[in-house]
Amino acid sequence: MSQDLQHIDQLAESQQLYADVCQIIDGTRSRIAVYVNSEVCHTNWLVGKRIKEDVLFNKRAEYGKQIIKNLSVQLTNRYGSGWSEKTLRHCLRSAETFSEADIVSAVQRQFSWTHLKIVMYISDPLARQFYMQMCQYEHWSTRELEEKIDSQLYERTA
Repeated sequence: MSQDLQHIDQLAESQQLYADVCQIIDGTRSRIAVYVNSEVCHTNWLVGKRIKEDVLFNKRAEYGKQIIKNLSVQLTNRYGSGWSEKTLRHCLRSAETFSEADIVSAVQRQFSWTHLKIVMYISDPLARQFYMQMCQYEHWSTRELEEKIDSQLYERTA
């Protein structure tokens, strides 16, 4: 009987060890994901800011289109398919929509780049802020955020 109890204690200790190690790994993965997301959002905003400066400096819309197209080709050659013209336009839009303080704040509130891409196309700053706050408070996924925007939650609430 005593041997059975000893075996049960060993199993319990083994399960506790397993649970503790899983918690360590899951916590680390979560912190890594938050860090990577933060860097992606900030990098994309910085890329957009740099493009915006170049395009505004030259003050020609056609020049801007050509810049983005050429830059996309060069970045895709170096870094792969994640730097399409569409992606660069999203980066540019983020720099036009958000200040650096806004991006840092959004990242601290743990919005993903996809969340930011969705809200940065909302033209009304109050509506954009509303959706960002609701998204933070209610932990909306990007799908939920899009559904709320499509259902005009802000307009119905205001």
